[in-house]
Amino acid sequence: MSNLSQRLREPLVLMLLILAVVGWVSFISMWINASNQAGQDQQTIAALTAERDDVAGQLAEREEAQGALEETQAQLTKAQRDLAAATATAQTVNNDLAARREELDTATADLEARRTEASAAQQQAEEAQARVDTLASEEQDLTAQIDTANQQLTDIGARLAEARNQEAASSNSVAQLSNEAASATAALADTQSQLQTAREQLTAIQTQIADLTAQSETAGADLQALQGQVADLTARRDELNEAVVGYETQRKELQPQVDQLAQTLATRAEELAALEERIAAANQQSDAAAQIGRFSVAGEGEAQGLTLALEQDGSFALTGRNGRAVSGRYELSDTDLVLSEASGSIGNASFPMTCPVERNAGGFTIGNAEGCALSGLQFERAP
Repeated sequence: MSNLSQRLREPLVLMLLILAVVGWVSFISMWINASNQAGQDQQTIAALTAERDDVAGQLAEREEAQGALEETQAQLTKAQRDLAAATATAQTVNNDLAARREELDTATADLEARRTEASAAQQQAEEAQARVDTLASEEQDLTAQIDTANQQLTDIGARLAEARNQEAASSNSVAQLSNEAASATAALADTQSQLQTAREQLTAIQTQIADLTAQSETAGADLQALQGQVADLTARRDELNEAVVGYETQRKELQPQVDQLAQTLATRAEELAALEERIAAANQQSDAAAQIGRFSVAGEGEAQGLTLALEQDGSFALTGRNGRAVSGRYELSDTDLVLSEASGSIGNASFPMTCPVERNAGGFTIGNAEGCALSGLQFERAP
């Protein structure tokens, strides 16, 4: 026992014992640190896995919304084409309807004018016929007067012949017969004058009758022509009325379609606006998800192993290979990364620190700026 105590007191043995104790303590410390680091790594992996699942769900929702947006846009485009076609058809129908109504108004005005002209021609024809009837009556009266004058002339001639015969038979009656002959001659001359006047009047009346007959025939021809035009215009008016009724029916049939297409277009526009809002929200969530997470410096160099954790609550943690860490608040935009309220191993760094950033597919690159301790570093998303 004394030999063992002496041997344990020897420097070499004592040194070996101390080294063994230090080794075991170091091993136990490293094992504890490794266990703690493994736990932290598992937590980080779990957080990253949850973040990945969340981003994947957002991406699937975004792709679904994008598909629905494309379908809605296609439906909206089709509805716009259908509405444009229906509107063009309705406009064409309205234009044709307006043209037909204008033609109908013109035909109606022409019809009324022709009816007025026909009425005037009918009145002229009736007046001419009345004049012809009057002149025919006058002609009959003059003819009767001429016949009477001829008969008187015949009677006077017979009396004159009888008087001349009696003159030869009886000289005593010469004076009387001469007087009668003179009277008969005067009466004959007067009758002949009246006969000539009656014949002239008859000729004038016959001329008037011929003129009136010609005017009546012309008026009759004009009346027939006008009646034919009235019939044509009436048929045209009826045809235009049928066309107007057809166009109005077609317009009534098209109007509900146009209204329905307009309603469909408004509905599709509302759906499109809602989908665009959903996509914008998904993009914002996606951008926000892309901003947070754990990033590490890529490539070789003194900063290799430097990690930057950006949390959703706006906090950050910057950790070096040697375990030194800085934490605080951050704001990340498309152009700048601002770190503020920093604590920890700050060293000579000044906060708030503004660093220009340029985004890329897997992370971002810090640009050069005065006062930015991270200038030139490229961060990539850590696994």
